[in-house]
Amino acid sequence: MRRGDVAVLSISAALAAIVVAAVTYSVTALDRTPNPSALVSDGAASSWLVLTWAPSFCIAEPENAACESGEVAKKGSTLVLHGLWPQPRDRQYCGVPQEFRDRESALPAVQVADDVRDQLGSTTVNTDSLMHHEWYTHGTCAGVSPDTYFGDGAALTDEARTVLDPVLRDAAGGRLTLAAVRARVDEAFGAGAGERVGFGCRTASGEGTVIVEVRLSLPPVVGLRDGEELASLGTLLGDAPPMALQCRHGSVP
Repeated sequence: MRRGDVAVLSISAALAAIVVAAVTYSVTALDRTPNPSALVSDGAASSWLVLTWAPSFCIAEPENAACESGEVAKKGSTLVLHGLWPQPRDRQYCGVPQEFRDRESALPAVQVADDVRDQLGSTTVNTDSLMHHEWYTHGTCAGVSPDTYFGDGAALTDEARTVLDPVLRDAAGGRLTLAAVRARVDEAFGAGAGERVGFGCRTASGEGTVIVEVRLSLPPVVGLRDGEELASLGTLLGDAPPMALQCRHGSVP
């Protein structure tokens, strides 16, 4: 056998192994009940609902495909769902084999019900790409099914928008403080709720510090439901740990 043939066979064998591993993972992890390692009960556990201010995103990442295509711009001045992240931050890739953590594209597509996909279409951008990354990075540690994970994230995004979008729109072209946002959240959901809100800021060329994300501290994803129903955002904020201060103010495009 020629050396080139051996190399081809070696590459083919490696690719075949990846395919087999991906199929095996699909059967054992994606298409079964939630990963038991994600069903956490320690007191430090919580989750973050991470929302991106659409006009800020393309200032921070102008080369992003969703910015270049105009998909983000079509959303207008609103918050869009980035993700629902189990905490602490290193709680990621639960049950996902190490070899796939840098090869997410090799993993099976994430399937959700049509109504959940419609919810995501109205609350986020790059739906398929976002689903794939968010599920394998964060959702596998959530302890719930993809339908529940994404459906609850979209529903909470809609609820948060009603309170937070007007604050960000009013500040457009100027600066906004975290204290002002927290005060508005206290008004909407009760005293102390605002302490569960934080900013995610980025430094953009010519813009200085820009508010790109609003992050809301919530209970663990498995605790967002009261029986079969998703609890209200106000209730969830009241049951969550405070959000650490990271960015106190920034500009709003």
